[in-house]
Amino acid sequence: MTDAHVYRIAGGEIEDRYLKVGSDGDAAHLKQEVERTQWLASRGIRVPTIIRHFAAPSVFAFMMTAVSGKALEDAISRDNWTRIVPAVARALAALHALPVAACPFDERLSVRLARARDFVGRGMIDPTEFDARNLGMTPEQLYRRQEANIPPGEDCVVTHGDATLANMILGDDGEIGFVDCGNAGAADRYLDLAVTAGEIEERLGSDARAVFAQAYGELAWDAHKAAFYSDLYEFF
Repeated sequence: MTDAHVYRIAGGEIEDRYLKVGSDGDAAHLKQEVERTQWLASRGIRVPTIIRHFAAPSVFAFMMTAVSGKALEDAISRDNWTRIVPAVARALAALHALPVAACPFDERLSVRLARARDFVGRGMIDPTEFDARNLGMTPEQLYRRQEANIPPGEDCVVTHGDATLANMILGDDGEIGFVDCGNAGAADRYLDLAVTAGEIEERLGSDARAVFAQAYGELAWDAHKAAFYSDLYEFF
């Protein structure tokens, strides 16, 4: 959803690093990513270390370490998921267990819907990228359906906000780290759970999703919320 540039700095005697550079609206989002990544790091979550950053009136850039390991979307398969899926669930559960009252970043539904409405109004949503269940709908139609089907109550926790397998790193120790934390903040836990569980089920089947839900902890799965937040993710 941004035009920011990302550069991988590899080789030499130091570990890989990443440089992100953005201008105008992208600059604001990158600044937000630095703030939220640093906050998560201060709370013990495995995320990149911000090495340095640069700010000008319309440009923001920062350099960060790589999170050691392999992108989960490339590491997980039908041959190894039984040991990896529980680690994913535990990592999300640990993130969600952070004290939400101490989180200074707001990603609650009103904030997310306002952002989605802005993206739709600016023509930034490509309906050809929608999941199969929503193909044929316009962004405007999908947004109106979301507004009409808001689940009652928000069970707010500290969320990642973009919890795809691509944004999780499997470390050599078998534990999970997170990258691209620019949308982290207080929100309903299904903002993460719907996206992660949905991707696990799509790639690995319903048994893997059931293992994920069990390893996450005592949670009566809310199918309505899961469907709602899966569809909300279409705008992001």
